[in-house]
Amino acid sequence: MTRRKFIGGTLAALGFSALPGGLIFAAPPGWKHGGTPNVVFGVLSDTHLRTGVKSENLGANWPDKYFVAALRYFKECNVDAVVHCGDMAHRGQTREMEFHARAWRKVFGKSGEPVKLFVTGNHDANGATYGDFVEKRYPGPAERAKHVLATDMAANWERIWGEKYEPVWHKEVKGYHFFGRHWNVDYKDFAGLVNSSAAQCGLGEGTRPFFVLQHRRPYAELRKALSSHGNAVSFFGHNHWSIANWNIPTLYCETFPCIQCASCEPRGCASLVSDSYISKAKIEGREATGKGRQGFVVRVYDDMLVIERREFGEGGSLGADWVMPFNWELGKHPFSKDELKKVIGEPQFGKSVELKVESVKSESGEDVVKILIPLADGNPDSRVYAYEVVVAGDEGTRKLHKAVYAAGCNMGIGHEPNNGVTTLEMPMAELPTGKALTVAVRPLTSLGTVGKPIAATFKT
Repeated sequence: MTRRKFIGGTLAALGFSALPGGLIFAAPPGWKHGGTPNVVFGVLSDTHLRTGVKSENLGANWPDKYFVAALRYFKECNVDAVVHCGDMAHRGQTREMEFHARAWRKVFGKSGEPVKLFVTGNHDANGATYGDFVEKRYPGPAERAKHVLATDMAANWERIWGEKYEPVWHKEVKGYHFFGRHWNVDYKDFAGLVNSSAAQCGLGEGTRPFFVLQHRRPYAELRKALSSHGNAVSFFGHNHWSIANWNIPTLYCETFPCIQCASCEPRGCASLVSDSYISKAKIEGREATGKGRQGFVVRVYDDMLVIERREFGEGGSLGADWVMPFNWELGKHPFSKDELKKVIGEPQFGKSVELKVESVKSESGEDVVKILIPLADGNPDSRVYAYEVVVAGDEGTRKLHKAVYAAGCNMGIGHEPNNGVTTLEMPMAELPTGKALTVAVRPLTSLGTVGKPIAATFKT
């Protein structure tokens, strides 16, 4: 069965109707490809480099170190191409785009460099107009024309990147087709390019995917225009949501898969999305997740697409790969919500770890209970994302329910702060009544699968 037939008419048969967004990327057991991929490409977005603008929090420059680190990893992976889904120049200035080009040349020379598959975002095209930045810094039209990309995007792009600027473009890499749309370009023009290329490029034939690249998620008009091509796959950025969260590939998979790439900017992408149904308790402690400068390495085989998730600040994998098979037999692979939870697995505490609970004074002088939760890394195939905490007192009294993000869940495995120990503080006034309280903690994934709890007793 081809992916086109699957997307067009068999979602309900596989249990997709109950899922938030449709198609799911997951790694079914045994789907570990041992061959050589047909094409490999890196994916980045929202690097937001800036120069020469003083900021109280970030100084005059945002470093290129994370962009460079990503490019170096891509080079180690022998990528055939690099995708950038836009928002390179934070304030839409030529100097910021030039900064990106210098960073690129630190890693890739002109000979043998991977294919650049770059599109602009709103900051590249409109960033200089946000607020009164342009008017203050470049009050005259002549100065503005020198320093603002959008005054002549085509000429600036060609000068900086050494390639022709085309509002919508098509490039072929090792037999795979990529289509790009720059910011402020009409969706009809983009859909027109793809559809007019369909016959010549064989876009609707078989299961081989082709890729559409832009800064924001494809709107309904474009999704409808491309819906006849069941083997389209979209990559986009803009949202800065962390790809440590397994909900990301499920959010925008409708007519065809639309995969959001995280931010690789210096401030990171600690934004963690759609966590409301992981735990009944509100998840707290977002600041404990780490900054997370993230991106993808995508490997395309004859029968599947494999997406590796990486963190480029401290380095390391963000967890199991996302895998999308191109062909399958009905009922044999896990595409229902329940089966997907089996794929992501259950995080577990190690056998010898202990939960520590102690009474301390907070910085404000308040009496609080501090819970020190050890890293739940007892199951290497399933990474912990959050912890659910229950505090029980005397029989018959209410239980206190809390949830907290796992420290460093946004960072690479092995790079969690404080050896992965997560701290949760609760005011004494919130605790249930009782002279001896039981504190139980269980680990969760971002899809809500649950490991076995550990517990400790605390005397008030």
